[in-house]
Amino acid sequence: MQPDAPARPVTGDRGRRLGALRWVAVLTAVVAGLGSIGILLALADRDSASRASASVRRSALGGAAVIAPLGRLGLHGAAGPAQAEVVIGSPAPVISVPRSFLGISTEYWALPLFERHSTLLARALSLVQVQGGGPLVLRVGGDSADATFWGSWARRLPRWALRLTPAWFAHTASLVQQTGARLILDLNLVTDTPVVAARIAAEAVRALPRASIVGLEIGNEPDLYSRAYWHAFGDGLPSRISPDSYVRDYDSYARVLARIAPHVALVGPVTAHPALNLDWVSRLLAGPHPRLGIVSAHLYPYSACVDRGSPSYPTIARLLSERASAGLAAAISPAVALARRAGLPLRLTELNSVTCGGLPGISDAFATALWAPDALFELLQAGVDGVNVHVRENAINGAFALRNRGLIARPLLYGLIMFARTLGADANLLRTQVRAPRALHLKVWAVRTAGRLLHVLLIDKGTRAATVRLELPASGPASVQRLLAPSAGSRSGVTLDGQQLGSDARWHGQPADQTILPDHTSRPGLDGYQLTVPRLSAALVSAHLSPAGARSGGLSAQSGGLSARSGGLSARSGGLSARPGGLGARPRARASGRFRRAPDPLPSVPTNPARTAAPAAAPRSTAP
Repeated sequence: MQPDAPARPVTGDRGRRLGALRWVAVLTAVVAGLGSIGILLALADRDSASRASASVRRSALGGAAVIAPLGRLGLHGAAGPAQAEVVIGSPAPVISVPRSFLGISTEYWALPLFERHSTLLARALSLVQVQGGGPLVLRVGGDSADATFWGSWARRLPRWALRLTPAWFAHTASLVQQTGARLILDLNLVTDTPVVAARIAAEAVRALPRASIVGLEIGNEPDLYSRAYWHAFGDGLPSRISPDSYVRDYDSYARVLARIAPHVALVGPVTAHPALNLDWVSRLLAGPHPRLGIVSAHLYPYSACVDRGSPSYPTIARLLSERASAGLAAAISPAVALARRAGLPLRLTELNSVTCGGLPGISDAFATALWAPDALFELLQAGVDGVNVHVRENAINGAFALRNRGLIARPLLYGLIMFARTLGADANLLRTQVRAPRALHLKVWAVRTAGRLLHVLLIDKGTRAATVRLELPASGPASVQRLLAPSAGSRSGVTLDGQQLGSDARWHGQPADQTILPDHTSRPGLDGYQLTVPRLSAALVSAHLSPAGARSGGLSAQSGGLSARSGGLSARSGGLSARPGGLGARPRARASGRFRRAPDPLPSVPTNPARTAAPAAAPRSTAP
């Protein structure tokens, strides 16, 4: 092909005629372009209307989102702030938050290690306990459950086994007394028998504080059982565990435990993949399932045990995506529906961002602090009644670690604290509506608590800052707490309300409370507030409901002040019941219709290549 010849100027009448034609062509192109833009705007408006409609549907269950794919924006280089509007038209409750929704899970072998630093552990647990909520639920088990035996069961145990002794229970009793926690104990299903496992339950009932055990969980992820993996653990193991055989095993355990701990609820089937293996839940619920008080499952969005090319391999962008939060809610929803039909609650007795102990640079990055509160609210919105975030003493995905030099507070811990501060006594999710451009990945959750308090959590998981106008049924000044870090990948430099957690598990630095005033320019009954949420950060706005808003929401005028650091009111009395059926009585939402929730329910191992992350299948390790 020859190169283009140099252009020659056109002159005279021909030039004028061509010039006129050019102008006609330009005008035609402009008109056509405007028409195309009009079509695109119409399509965009239609899409925006669809998104707004979808947002309203989601906001009817507590939250709303405006999302731009991270793949389009990238994680580097951001445009200027985008404008967004958040409207909370009514403080009428939609979903009542279970009083002991957020809990912690750990391993049997970890408790003695934690007990060496019992004061630090008690402080760490108090940080994630909701003020005015119920006691924190501590689930003990996980991978170590099927390697745990009662002290006198055998004179010699293999190296992989963990012997529970009276001393172990004495240390656990001391921890329970110090923290006020309630326990779910996971019993050995694979390498033990119902009779021997019942001895552990009997010692627990005898040695632990009265009514501190709110659940006995039967097994740990039996849907991942593989005899090829377990053969090194000895003879006499089942050839396989199926949904039907688990039901038979459950019945055997239930009969024995009824004589040992008749007032403690049983928990199961503890599936690793409640979406892929939903039949484990349906088979258990189809029969009598005596004394089953809680349906349990585990969820991890990503796995560190897979190849880098796998969609289940964790990255910062993936952890900030909706698959890691709304995707979890979608994965668990069918199991929630089955539990609801059976009149039972569903609790995730294990949750974290990445399996196999996590991945350095991801599981200990600031992205987990943004992921955690959003994922927890998504799960709450989906109908999950409680979540235990898994913390292993030697794993990088733990929210914290306890060392001789003190507490190591990872970014995940800050995210859990932010979630806890958004809740409070008698917490209820509210309807929210968000209007914003596609360039944002903004998640918004609103909670009304006792004392006429309104909390609005804004999480910017994208690469553009958001200037947000809030229209709230509130009055007077509002306080703002910010969750910040240098970047999504930061492992240090995280601050919450301008403060950092020190090695003594206490806050250091001056609180950086920001106060924003209403502009009184909103629609009737609402006040307008404005703030900017930096990209890859979160902000918690707290205000008093207006008297009219409090009356419309059915709130009584209880005493209590607004504290930006406490996130709510002073703790109110109330405990968990250990009777079969669940974890205490949950306050019912005053809203009518389909949004009303059911009452609260009562409350070193080799690598297993069968372990997978949810919702996509990916190998996972059981190494503690």
